[in-house]
Amino acid sequence: MIGGGDWGRDRLVADIARAVERGEVLKVRNPDAVRPWQHVLNPLFGYLCLAERLARGGGQAARAWNFGPPAGEARPVSWVVSRLAELWQGALRWEIDDRRHPAEAAHLAIDSGAAQRELGWRPGWSLEEGLGALVHWHDALREDRDMRAFSLDQIERFGQATG
Repeated sequence: MIGGGDWGRDRLVADIARAVERGEVLKVRNPDAVRPWQHVLNPLFGYLCLAERLARGGGQAARAWNFGPPAGEARPVSWVVSRLAELWQGALRWEIDDRRHPAEAAHLAIDSGAAQRELGWRPGWSLEEGLGALVHWHDALREDRDMRAFSLDQIERFGQATG
């Protein structure tokens, strides 16, 4: 999950944002690990689609759901880091962290087929659009913009993308 305002420790995008802000070199622990990256507004939109179905009396929809990116958008950590380095125009420098780390899955995937078939849900933003929105959010924060207004504007633009 990616999106502006995530400051969690040991979360790749939050670590990237901190490295850019501080001018530090990012240490990347598992560059080949493939993850189903998506902007946080995509699954939130899925939950809104689910809530709408439930509100219309769709009790059969009261179960667990997956809201994830298309399988073709899963990318390795190194791809996401490299793409964000491009979007931040050289402000991000990174290297592989060769220290020992706890084992992690090499490839994670999310099957959102049921949400697509039964709820008509589709991600509103591609990975590329989500990464761009993330960079714009952090740039706005550094520019000391009104982040509530900026975030609401991003949500509005996302809503326009979902039709």
